[in-house]
Amino acid sequence: MYYLGVDIGGTKSAVCIADETGRILKKEAFETTGSEETIPLLIDAARVLLQGDPVRSIGISCGSPQDPVRGLILEPPNLPGWKEVPVTKLFSEAFSAPAFLMNDANSGALAEWKFGAGKGAKNMIFLTFGTGLGAGVILDGKLYEGTSFGAGETGHLRLEKDGPVGYGKKGSFEGFCSGGGLKQLGEQYARQALEAGTPAAYCRTEADLPSITAKTIALAAREGDETAKEVYRECGRKFGQGLAALVDLYNPEVIVAGSIFARSGDLLREEMEKTLREEALPQNLAVCKIVPAVLGESIGDVSAIAVAMLGLEKDSLFGRYPALESCREAIDEAGRILVEAAKADRTVLVCGNGGSAADSEHIVGELMKGFRKKRPVSEAEKQAYREKFGEDMPAFQEAVRAISLPSQSGILSAFANDVSAEDVYAQLAYGYAREGDVLIAISTSGNSKNCVSAAKAALVRGAKVIALTGEKESKLSDLATVTIRVPETETYKVQEYHLPVYHELCLRVEGAMFEK
Repeated sequence: MYYLGVDIGGTKSAVCIADETGRILKKEAFETTGSEETIPLLIDAARVLLQGDPVRSIGISCGSPQDPVRGLILEPPNLPGWKEVPVTKLFSEAFSAPAFLMNDANSGALAEWKFGAGKGAKNMIFLTFGTGLGAGVILDGKLYEGTSFGAGETGHLRLEKDGPVGYGKKGSFEGFCSGGGLKQLGEQYARQALEAGTPAAYCRTEADLPSITAKTIALAAREGDETAKEVYRECGRKFGQGLAALVDLYNPEVIVAGSIFARSGDLLREEMEKTLREEALPQNLAVCKIVPAVLGESIGDVSAIAVAMLGLEKDSLFGRYPALESCREAIDEAGRILVEAAKADRTVLVCGNGGSAADSEHIVGELMKGFRKKRPVSEAEKQAYREKFGEDMPAFQEAVRAISLPSQSGILSAFANDVSAEDVYAQLAYGYAREGDVLIAISTSGNSKNCVSAAKAALVRGAKVIALTGEKESKLSDLATVTIRVPETETYKVQEYHLPVYHELCLRVEGAMFEK
């Protein structure tokens, strides 16, 4: 299975696939046009890259504004006409996998944090410093997105009452420190030089003004042109001013700046560092380093893959229920046991009392029919049914053989009346269980006598036992092959954790057994 990354830019868009480590394996890119043309092209290109292989999750990176909760692109400035595009729905339906949307500054932060210059940092800020100036913020080892996913809009900060326009605001951080900002500064200084009769190397006449870019100014500065160098010095001073605010506000270990800073940091750093020393708190500045991004031209692809990986992590059992992290090893082992049994066409038996009896029925329901997947039967079986009965097969679904012991009311009541109520599940386990089968015994205390007795009967028949209990050691935890001890002791709270745990186990079995 692969991660699928989708990077949607104003001029170019790309799709790529990556393995479980995030290593990009294949990529396809082309010009961005309208959403109705571009998205089908992206989907078709992804299908070619995947060649029928399944997708773990899909990450989509593009500019703001957007609505990550609903998965909508809301007509960013660089994507005119892309109004309320349901991009996550379109990709999720195309590849039967969860899809996640994130703005390019946050996704860039993820990429540099997981795979680039910020790797290993607990607190990090990423600045795009390209066409515009956006920021992604990593705090305490997590991406901070804000209440309405608007955190990190650093470019909107006003540094001066007047100055170059960025983010629709004169004198803003983006106005001074971006490709557009450098162009404006370059034009301002070039006009002054022309009026003084000493034209800058990057602008010999007024006719050259429209062609000024951050790149042409940088080239002139490296060739020794004083006007060009002063443009970058001024940008460096304002960059230092903005950085000082971030250093004092967030107290990060590292600030990673991309694009222009990565290419032209040597022209900015002297004034930047001088201003930082003047403006930032010394104790905060002492623990923070300012470094260039290292992912370069690959950052868009890596960013999208990072979004896919983070989205899957946040959408996972442990992302939704962080307290269950303490059970991860036991859940992984229980999942392995159940998958192994299902692949060997063995039987899963489930028992519990009260609410746990209802959970037993629930688990069997998820195993015996489609849970998240439709599980269609094979065409060969459908044909065999037609040949035998002269009609189409009903809409059967593939199943994992499972039996809820609490549902066996006849034998339960008879055995309880005639022999022993404490051993009713044990009798059933003894009758059903065979070598390689699995018994899931659910008990909030871990000491329910009939569940303990059933575990013993299953074990003696060669079955394995998975126990779902509360956090305390118990009789079941002493017996079971693996015990998932959720971090609660009060009955209803234990049961609240049991449901997501057994859903996760059922998902793992279904994912391993059925393609669609």
